[in-house]
Amino acid sequence: MFRNKLCPIFLILIIGCTKNNPKAYKDYQALRCEINNNNKITYVNYVFNIKNGYLYFYDDIKKEFIQKSERFESGFFSENGNEIFSFIHKNNLVVTNIEYYRDLNKDQKFIKKQNVINLKSLNIRKINKNEIGDYEVLRGNCIWIDPKLGIGY
Repeated sequence: MFRNKLCPIFLILIIGCTKNNPKAYKDYQALRCEINNNNKITYVNYVFNIKNGYLYFYDDIKKEFIQKSERFESGFFSENGNEIFSFIHKNNLVVTNIEYYRDLNKDQKFIKKQNVINLKSLNIRKINKNEIGDYEVLRGNCIWIDPKLGIGY
């Protein structure tokens, strides 16, 4: 009787502890982060190299990881007009995204956004400027996902 009650408790503990462990594929790990912005929840996936922090995506056709900065050269045009820089610093994955645009006076402008993900606590801080020009910080949580499949485990 005692053994029947103890088995589900151990099962819950094992499943709960494994969710905090990252799954690596070669030198790549992946996170899915949830950010709440005015009751609008957005999800962002980050696949990164654990040695240098560079962002990647997995190409199912070529069966390989391709660096995000090479998307334009590889024929993937989703990053057109954006620059993405990322690195790992003191157990944080720092992702900087610069978006270029032209205003009504045809002047070149840019918006700089920065995401800082603590790889131990799995918390994310998204820092960007609002319409007034003030900095705002949004917070969220992340979970480890499979780098190739993009699904949680």
